[in-house]
Amino acid sequence: MSSRTRRLRAAASLALAAAVLAGCASAGPSDAGGGEKEGGTLVYLDAELTSNTQLQSSGTWQDSAYVTNITDRLIFRDPDTGELQPYIASAWTVSDDGLSYTFDIVDGVTYSDGTPLDAASVRRNLEWQARGDAAGGIPANNWFPEVASVESDDDAQTVTVTLAEPYAPFLNVLSFWRTSLVADATIEASIEEQSQITGVIGSGPFVVESEKYGEEIVLAKREGYDWAPPSLAHQGEAYLDEIVIIPVTEDSVRLGSLTSGEADVIRYVQPSEEEALQEAGIDVVGVQGAGNANVWDVRQSAPFLDDVNVRRALQHGIDRQQIIDDLYTENWEVATSTVTPTTFGYVDLSDELAYDPDESNRLLDEAGWTERDSDGIRLKDGEPLRIVTYVDVYDSTAKPLFQLVQWQLRQIGIDLEIKETDYANYTTVLEDTTVGLRRNGWPEADAWVRQTVNYHSAFSDAFLLAEPDTTLDGLYDAQAAATDDARRAEIVGEIQRYVVDQAYALPIIDDTQVFGVQPTVHDFRTTYEARPWFYDTWTETT
Repeated sequence: MSSRTRRLRAAASLALAAAVLAGCASAGPSDAGGGEKEGGTLVYLDAELTSNTQLQSSGTWQDSAYVTNITDRLIFRDPDTGELQPYIASAWTVSDDGLSYTFDIVDGVTYSDGTPLDAASVRRNLEWQARGDAAGGIPANNWFPEVASVESDDDAQTVTVTLAEPYAPFLNVLSFWRTSLVADATIEASIEEQSQITGVIGSGPFVVESEKYGEEIVLAKREGYDWAPPSLAHQGEAYLDEIVIIPVTEDSVRLGSLTSGEADVIRYVQPSEEEALQEAGIDVVGVQGAGNANVWDVRQSAPFLDDVNVRRALQHGIDRQQIIDDLYTENWEVATSTVTPTTFGYVDLSDELAYDPDESNRLLDEAGWTERDSDGIRLKDGEPLRIVTYVDVYDSTAKPLFQLVQWQLRQIGIDLEIKETDYANYTTVLEDTTVGLRRNGWPEADAWVRQTVNYHSAFSDAFLLAEPDTTLDGLYDAQAAATDDARRAEIVGEIQRYVVDQAYALPIIDDTQVFGVQPTVHDFRTTYEARPWFYDTWTETT
C-alpha cells in the first residue's frame, strides 16, 4: 500500500467522523500520456455508502458500480453504440417465434474462487434469476420474463432458455449488471451474505480483497483474467493493481481530497464546482447514460392530481431551459421525453413539453381553481392548490432544482411544498400517498423494462392510479412481446406520447453522472448505463 493511500484512508476516516478535511460512455480525459500502464492503486471516492449488493433486490448506483467491476455478464453492451456484443456468451441465436434463446459459452472462464463458469453454471444463474430462492428469501429478478425452462449441454457448452411468451428486452437484460454471473457459493449463501460485497463471487477483472463497512472497499486485480469482451482492444488482466473505494458523503471533503491529490476519481461533482476543478487541472467528465430521464412521477393518490388539467398545468408550468441555464452546465441537457435521446425508440416531444404558463393558467381556470389567496396561491372551495414533494436524496443536484421548480409553479398559483428527509428514511416517507410528486429515472439496460416495473399496474404502479390504466398497461405489454424492432420502436413511441399527454410524469432534465478525474488517470471508462468500469483504467505512477 502506498503512503498516499494510507494518508487518504486516514483523512477520509476523520472526515466521515467530523466532516472536515485540511487542505464513459468512453468519453473521458485524454488517453495520451507516458509511463507504464501496469500496476498502481486508484483511489475512488463515492458520495454514498454501499447499501445492498444482492443482485435481484439491490438497486443503488454505488452498489451496481461495484458489482459491475467484479463480475461478467453473458452479453456486452457497447457504451458508444448500444450494440449487443459477445462476452461470456460467444454467440447466440433466437428462434423465429422469439421463445427460444441458445447461448454458446466461452471455454476456460472461472470465478475468483476457482470454480468454473461453464454452461452448467450459466444455467443455474439463469434459473436463480428467473425464479429466485423462496426458502432463502431471494426474490426473482423482476426484470426477467416468465421462463418455461433452462437447459444446458455440458459437452457442447451451450445453454438454451425457453420463454413462456416473447420478451423483446431479454438480450438487453442479460447485458445488465443485475444479471451478473456469480459462483455457486454466492447463490447458496444467505441473503445477508449476498447483501455484502464480500459475498459476491464473480469472474470479473477485479475481486473483493476486503471491506470495512462505512470506511472502504478494496478491489484487487484478478490474476489470470483473460475473457474480456472480444470487441475490446484491451485483453487480459486489468492494469490497476487495486482500487480503493472510500465513501465520503461530504461534497467539500471529496473536492478537497481530489484537488490535494489524495484521490484519483470522485463521483457527484456539483455543477457549481466544475469550473473550479477544471481551473485546478482536474478533468471533469460528464457521462449521460441511455435510459430514463430525470422525471417527476405524478402520484394521483395525492390531493388534486387525479385531475388531468392540473397535471397538464404542471407540465407546461415548468421552464426546463431556465433550470439548465440557471443551475447546470454544458454537461446537462433539457429532457425532451421520458427517456434520453440515445435510448431505443426515443421520440422528441419538445413541443409537447414547451414552457407555456398561459396554457397552465387556462387549464387551472378550467379546472375550477379561479380564486387566489393573498400570496397568489390558487384556491377552490377555500382550499389552496398545494402539492407535497420530498427532495430526492439520490440526486446530488436535487435541492436547488426542486426550489427553482417551486418558484416557477408559484407563478401560476401552485404551492409546491418541499420537504426533506435523509437517505435512510426516504423510501419510508414516500409511502405516504399524499406525497404528490416523486423524482424518478435512471440510466438502464432497457428503459422500457424499468418503466414497466415502475408504472404497470401489475408491478409498482408508481403513478398510484385509482384504477388501472388499461391503455398504458397494454402498451407496456405490447412492447415487451414485440418480436420486431421496428414495431417495438413504434409502441414505445406511443408510450412516451401517452405518458406526456396524460402528464403522468413530468420530464425535467437528462441526468448526467459527473466525475472529477486526475490528469494522471487514463482510459477512465463507463458502461452503457454510465457506471464506472475500471478494466481499461491506468494511472501514471511516481
